[in-house]
Amino acid sequence: MKRISHLSLFRRLSQFSIRRQLFILYLPVVFLSTVTIGLLLVYDSTKQLTGNYQHLAELNAQRVKSVLFDTTNTLTNTASSLSNDTHLRQLLTANYLDDQEAIVDINSYDQLDEIRNLQTSIAKLTIYTTNQTIPNYKYFQQADDTIQATAWYQRALKQPDAFLMTMPEDYKANRLSLYKTLPLPLSKETAVLEIQVDYNYLSNRLRNSSYELELQLNDDVIFYSDKINQVGEPGQLTALSEPQTSAAFLKNDGTKVMLTKSTLPMSNKEDIITIYSADTNAYRNLRANLIRWSTIVLVILITTFIIVFLFARFFTKRISQLQQAVYFASIEDYDFFQNISGEDEISQISLDFHKIIQRIKKKEEEIYRSRLAQQELLTQQQQMEFNILAGQINPHFLFNTLETIRMMALTSGNSDVVYAIKLLAKSMRYTLEAHGTKRTSLEESLDAVHVYVKIQRMRFGDRVNFSYSVSNEIDQKEVQILPLLIQPLVENAISHGLEGITYPGFVRLTITKDGHDLVIVVQDNGSGIPPEKLEHLQQKIKTPSTHAKKNIGLANVNHRVKMFYGPEYGLMIESVLGSGTQVTLRIHDLSQDSFSPR
Repeated sequence: MKRISHLSLFRRLSQFSIRRQLFILYLPVVFLSTVTIGLLLVYDSTKQLTGNYQHLAELNAQRVKSVLFDTTNTLTNTASSLSNDTHLRQLLTANYLDDQEAIVDINSYDQLDEIRNLQTSIAKLTIYTTNQTIPNYKYFQQADDTIQATAWYQRALKQPDAFLMTMPEDYKANRLSLYKTLPLPLSKETAVLEIQVDYNYLSNRLRNSSYELELQLNDDVIFYSDKINQVGEPGQLTALSEPQTSAAFLKNDGTKVMLTKSTLPMSNKEDIITIYSADTNAYRNLRANLIRWSTIVLVILITTFIIVFLFARFFTKRISQLQQAVYFASIEDYDFFQNISGEDEISQISLDFHKIIQRIKKKEEEIYRSRLAQQELLTQQQQMEFNILAGQINPHFLFNTLETIRMMALTSGNSDVVYAIKLLAKSMRYTLEAHGTKRTSLEESLDAVHVYVKIQRMRFGDRVNFSYSVSNEIDQKEVQILPLLIQPLVENAISHGLEGITYPGFVRLTITKDGHDLVIVVQDNGSGIPPEKLEHLQQKIKTPSTHAKKNIGLANVNHRVKMFYGPEYGLMIESVLGSGTQVTLRIHDLSQDSFSPR
């Protein structure tokens, strides 16, 4: 029966035009779904916003508690420190002959001055004493009968631990003060310490433009409020209904505020500071949010009605044909497009859309294959250039080294020959091991340089001198660099920089760190390079190694560095004729996690 009723309904609907069917079926669906989603959105956004305001209010209360804890803890620690101060105890129990002697002793005690200078939270620090020989001077004041009769003085004598009280000032505002008896054993005198909290300090630390704040000690009147004229009064926020566990909306002077109440027990377990924090903007913002989302829902409903009306009026005649065109396009039956009657834009869009997608896919596949081929070519070229560098270790150097070994074999004992062969084998082993590897440690590169320099010193003697320094912040074992970067620079300095000089030659290698980069500098004291030749050399090292004819070592090093680290890295040559040459190589420290090779 249900199926028959459904069929009957569809048959009835089919008797109307598509435009009327849209008005009958589609508009109610749009209206109901929009209203439902809008209401859920309004409810959910209001709930989330309320939760956020509650969370922010609780966070503000926690911030206030943290500031108060730090402030009161500072006062307590200060009082405890003064209680254990032997010098202060001696000063309070001394029997001075006159006021001048007491003043001199007070001036020599600078601990109280240091506390006042360092602790900005303290507005006033006073020590009340019954010692009649101590005058009212600086931080000391006689505890006369009026003071001894006060409630705070009597409580301090009975309670050894520090406690808090709020005391009115001349301007009728309450100051939060800490009181503590200073123990004076073996003396009949008594002393009570009073430390008042600075209101401006609390205001600077606690003030928040989004919240109103009131602080109350025990059941006293409030001792702090963002509105200073309310200090010393019962307080507006404290008169409201108190929330139990979290922030809640309460009425205050006809408007709703989000009030949060929290408590901070003091270390003596007797005093409690109650914190009242009210967000005056929360309810207004929530109401604005409700109006905004309701307006959005209403605009969506009106806009949807207009769109559906226009759509039903101008496009319903071609809807069915367009749906069929899209369907056959989805199954790639392109012959169907020829059977679509009419020459309007709908049928043409259906066909063109499918063609465009196919062309885009084809182009993307071609681009992807092209990039793969380009990347493979780049990788092959990089590997080829590295192989060229590894294979073009100066053959003259190897020949001269073997010639040196031969001459030493003729003129010296076997020990020198063994030593020379050992150095040569070590150098060749490093070159062979570096072949095909992508990285090596700075320590291994420096070891290879040492071996190379020792071989050269066997050949040239004191004509070649070498020194190096590495910054202490560089871990030679951990820092990774490309292989065969430093040795070509030193080899170039010895072979070309020191060429033709008659005085002792010096080559210095310096490695420093500049941020995340390594700066490698090789200097020599040779005859230098003429300006025109230097400019020509600088242009040559920019040529890729596969095209360079001379200076292949420097050109290859420069090209490899730029390919691996990026165009901002590479070689720089500076030379002064008659003073020597300096080659600077800047690379990135591969041990840095933030760098990824190209």
